[in-house]
Amino acid sequence: MKYILVIITGLFAFNANSQSDNETIIFSRIGELTDEQINNSGASQLTFITDKQKAEEMAEMDIKNGMPFLLLAGGIAPTIIATDPKFEKDYKIYFYEFGCTGPENELIIAYNKVIFEHLNREFGKKWRKEVRNDVVGLKGWLKK
Repeated sequence: MKYILVIITGLFAFNANSQSDNETIIFSRIGELTDEQINNSGASQLTFITDKQKAEEMAEMDIKNGMPFLLLAGGIAPTIIATDPKFEKDYKIYFYEFGCTGPENELIIAYNKVIFEHLNREFGKKWRKEVRNDVVGLKGWLKK
């Protein structure tokens, strides 16, 4: 009985300290997309291809569909940076992080290269100062 009271008290304390109903923490714009949109995106389909040209075509398709992604290679848990939602909103883009397993690195780089060029066309060079530095292929692309 004592343990049940401790658990119930803990739940009430957690609820009292949690966000109010009108306060929301946004970690990423990707939550604006439906599961179907994400599953049909080029970013999601990348794990099923082996050709760099096809990866570039998928990036072009995502741009055309209004949901371009910047791809990240992650680990067990996603890395969220506080500035991600603002960057995504300002540059009309979504971050997509692959977990421990994902497509070949060269496919991610090919996809991202097309997105980098899109960002340059749409926003000039300003986005480069604000983007996460762990976006796959960014450092190599900036050197060119």
